[in-house]
Amino acid sequence: MRKTAIAISIAAVCLFASCTGNKTAPSIQDTIASSTVSKNTVNKMSEYNLDGEVVVDGIRYTFEFAFSNNTQLPVVTTAEGYKYYDNSVKLYINRGQETVYEHTFTKEAFQSLIPAADYKRSVLAGFNFNYMQQDKHDRFYFIAVVGDPDETSDISYSVGIAIDKNGGISTSIVETIDTEPINNNLNQDPDEDDA
Repeated sequence: MRKTAIAISIAAVCLFASCTGNKTAPSIQDTIASSTVSKNTVNKMSEYNLDGEVVVDGIRYTFEFAFSNNTQLPVVTTAEGYKYYDNSVKLYINRGQETVYEHTFTKEAFQSLIPAADYKRSVLAGFNFNYMQQDKHDRFYFIAVVGDPDETSDISYSVGIAIDKNGGISTSIVETIDTEPINNNLNQDPDEDDA
């Protein structure tokens, strides 16, 4: 049941990655059209960019990241014999014009959380802002999905990423994720009016 829920979460991340948001919600643009998967070639997942705003400790930050194929990483062969380029995510967190955090994530950052057999056959399959943590204003929260690129596969793990203002990172497997806007006021600090 857990893997079914997680498989649904990867589909949600991929679905969200193919949509376009509005000014108050993150916007995503596909940069590579989906192609037919073939066993005769190395396949690629769709690339996308996302940006948005978040308030942490009363300070407004922006984030942006690029999810892209990384041909420098080892090619992954799935259980079905399909070959895929792995992916990486370049994340920036900014305060005004100043970049306060910059990091490139690969699936290696989450290796300790995933069983070895599944890890070997998985790619970094998705990345997004974690709206499940929208009411917490103490850290930056993101979701990474590591799994088989085939969204119908049972091999998929959602990893919650919490980044503090000093750049410290904690990660954990999460059962429930939310990667699409619930309303247009997600970026408003609920304590702003109290100041």
